[in-house]
Amino acid sequence: MKKKVYHWQPELSTAIIYWSCTFGILFLSLILTLEHTRPYLISNIVLGIFFFFALVGCNRYFMIEDEQLIVHALLPIRRKKITLSAIEMIRVGPKCIEISSPGFKEGTQLFIMTKKNKVAFIKSMKQQSLLSATIIDDPQLTISKHY
Repeated sequence: MKKKVYHWQPELSTAIIYWSCTFGILFLSLILTLEHTRPYLISNIVLGIFFFFALVGCNRYFMIEDEQLIVHALLPIRRKKITLSAIEMIRVGPKCIEISSPGFKEGTQLFIMTKKNKVAFIKSMKQQSLLSATIIDDPQLTISKHY
């Protein structure tokens, strides 16, 4: 059986910085392409770098396996396996969710998700028997962290 993954993006400022740099690489490739009238090796290499970063940027997801929530992030260092019993609270906003757990560096982490992914993820989490966290629907939760 294929494992279900739920894609997410980081909080707003980090997502904006990452995707701005990624599309900057695309525009650099297009500028290099305009400099020559025939296919140009350097512009194609830069375009390949753009596609690499675009694929890597879309490779952030949750996966629920056995008794753990696997948070697959961009860098291997930031990937986490959190036991479902360690999750204290899940706040669900209109465009994002916030998960509170001691497994995260700051205690909580914000994840931007599409409505379809968010609904499927929450439904799947509610079906887990080991999850003791409270799931709160919070319409005031925004996609950026406020400190």
